[in-house]
Amino acid sequence: MSTSTEQVRQQAADVAGSAREAAHEQVTQVTDAGRGAVRRQVDQRSTQVGEQASGVAEMLRQTASQLRAEGDVQKTRYAQVAEQAADRLDRTGRYLTDADADELLGRLEDAARRQPWLVAAAGLLTGVAAARFLKASSRDRYEHRYRSVYAEQSYRPTRELAPVEPVGGGYPAAGASYGA
Repeated sequence: MSTSTEQVRQQAADVAGSAREAAHEQVTQVTDAGRGAVRRQVDQRSTQVGEQASGVAEMLRQTASQLRAEGDVQKTRYAQVAEQAADRLDRTGRYLTDADADELLGRLEDAARRQPWLVAAAGLLTGVAAARFLKASSRDRYEHRYRSVYAEQSYRPTRELAPVEPVGGGYPAAGASYGA
C-alpha cells in the first residue's frame, strides 16, 4: 500500500506542477499582450500629440509672420516670442512623432525615479480631478434618474388629508410646562 500511495502522491504532484506551469505560461502571455497593447497605445497617442503640436507650431509661425507684416515694434517682439514657441513645439512634435513607446516609457520611468514627489503630486491632482468629475456627473445622473422616475409615476393622493392639530387645541403658552 505504501508504494501505491507514493505513486498517487507523485502523480498528484506531477499534475499540480503541470497546472502551475500552464497557469504561469498563460499569465506570461496575458502580461505580454497587455504590455504590447500599452506600447501600441503610447505609440499611437504620442504620434497624434506630435502631429497636433506641429500643427500648432505652424499656426504660431503664421501668426508671427502676420505680426511682423504690421511693422509695429511691440508686435515684432510678440512675433519673436511666437516663433520661439513654434520652434520648441515643432521640436517636441517631431520627437513625439519619431520616438517609439519604449523610449518614451523609459524616459518617463527615469523621471519618476529621479523625482518621485512629482509622480505623487500628479497622482494626487489626477485623483482630485477624477473625484470632482464624478461628483459633478453623479448629480446630473441622480437628477436625471429621479426626474424620469417621477415623470413616469404621477403621484396623486387617493383622498384629501386634513391637517393635524396638536392635542389640547393648541400650543402651550410661553413658559408653561407640559406636566403640570
